[in-house]
Amino acid sequence: MSEPRHLRRAGALTLPGGKRLAWSMAEGSRGRRWRAAVTGADGHLAEVLLVETDPAGDLTRLELTSAAGLLTLHPVGTPLRLHGNVVRPGGVEPLVFDWSPAHALFAGASPITAAIAAAGPAAVAGVGEGRSIPAVEIGPGLAVRAATWRVAHTSAERWRMLAADGGPSLLLVLDADGLPTGDHAATWPLEEAS
Repeated sequence: MSEPRHLRRAGALTLPGGKRLAWSMAEGSRGRRWRAAVTGADGHLAEVLLVETDPAGDLTRLELTSAAGLLTLHPVGTPLRLHGNVVRPGGVEPLVFDWSPAHALFAGASPITAAIAAAGPAAVAGVGEGRSIPAVEIGPGLAVRAATWRVAHTSAERWRMLAADGGPSLLLVLDADGLPTGDHAATWPLEEAS
């Protein structure tokens, strides 16, 4: 009996404002691990992201590094809460937020966290439908807050996601495997064929 085939892909795409996203996603028996790096229009590294989900697509860990510091979040406990901290040059800021399987986590306008959200609680919205979902949002300077996001599934591969209070928004385009794509995007196997 052969082992199940797991998806292992990498890609790159241009973000609004001339930023560039390079990412990888490796799927295994414990879920998916996403890694991503964002470079600014000037070519300098701006952010590094690591997100892990379990086989059901639920968040298990997020780490986001930028010039503002290092942010770590993970769900734990009963009742379930999203715990973590931000390590900054001036100290450590502990974080705790309400969390449930119906929540989504958005790192600003990141296509990676949006793709995870589209496969999670937002996925119940059929094409042409939309709804509001509870979320935890990571903004500029690693500011974290509870928020409500509006998610609309505008076509088979397109999603429109925006913070309900007028915060960040994004248009997400996913391929058949749930990976981010769109104009000026490319994907390739994570490993070379042997």
